[in-house]
Amino acid sequence: MQVSEPFVKKITQSSFFSIGIKITVFIFSVGIILSILVDKVHLTEALIQAFLTQEGILVFVFMLFAMLLNVSVEAFKWQRLLASITTINFPTALMAVFSGISAGLITPHGIGDYIGRVLFVDASKRLESIASVLFSRIAQLCITCLTGVIAIVYFYFIIQVDMRLLFALAIAGITLLLVCLAWYYRALLLDAMKRIPILNFIEKWFESLRNYSNQVFLETLYLSGLRYAIFLTQFIVLLSFFHVDLPVEVLCVGAVFTFFVKSIIPTYLDLGVRELAAVFFFSNYHSADENVLLASLSLWVFNLVIPAFIGLFCMFKIEYTKSN
Repeated sequence: MQVSEPFVKKITQSSFFSIGIKITVFIFSVGIILSILVDKVHLTEALIQAFLTQEGILVFVFMLFAMLLNVSVEAFKWQRLLASITTINFPTALMAVFSGISAGLITPHGIGDYIGRVLFVDASKRLESIASVLFSRIAQLCITCLTGVIAIVYFYFIIQVDMRLLFALAIAGITLLLVCLAWYYRALLLDAMKRIPILNFIEKWFESLRNYSNQVFLETLYLSGLRYAIFLTQFIVLLSFFHVDLPVEVLCVGAVFTFFVKSIIPTYLDLGVRELAAVFFFSNYHSADENVLLASLSLWVFNLVIPAFIGLFCMFKIEYTKSN
């Protein structure tokens, strides 16, 4: 998108505009995150006490390492998807992903993730870059749905016959089918968008999807699967740490089930649905609800709250009118 010269001059003449936006977002985000933690003060205190033990320190270090690895994989994946649009180095991609986590945390279903990332791209390529973020998120959703189908089938036939699970299974199947059809017929869909007045304006944002090959799609799925494996490992470690003493395969299925439910239900602040899904699953094994909640809340803190705080500082690196 070409930014008009007067608008650029107006911003560059006063750095207070840029700084003001960043400080406002920073304060607003910190306030919301802290209010959530204060609201769950008894769980927060239990988390602090748990991670101050010798075992807790080891788990804390492992979770931080896993978080950094997870974000790095996503940054690498997004950097590769951007290659057909513009060039961005890995450190910048990493800061963009952290920034996207911050913006996504305070918006429904992570919508802010798009904004938080593309602002690190050259101003003339930002709208085109939206497609790369969408593509990355859809690939991650595909992996979640694929594994979710396995978890739902296991829950339905092994644990409890619940007709609501068939509805969830249908959602997973339909989502995967729609993604496959949209990918196969993406050129036709983009051409159709051009002929519809309302959609014609945004069609150019997704034009870069034409350039992605099947190999790129498979590579993106592979990296998404790697990220999912890291998430899964983190949750299993936390469940074990908080004494949800069940066989590993049950913990694995429970974690997969929880991720799936969370992914298909839009949330604000990414909190609540995951905890409810986890308690719903593990209560069938008579696990203490508080232990499950502590594991789920810890996962939220390590994968969203801590990266979001890092992302808030990364946002100060954004140049709103940056153009090569």
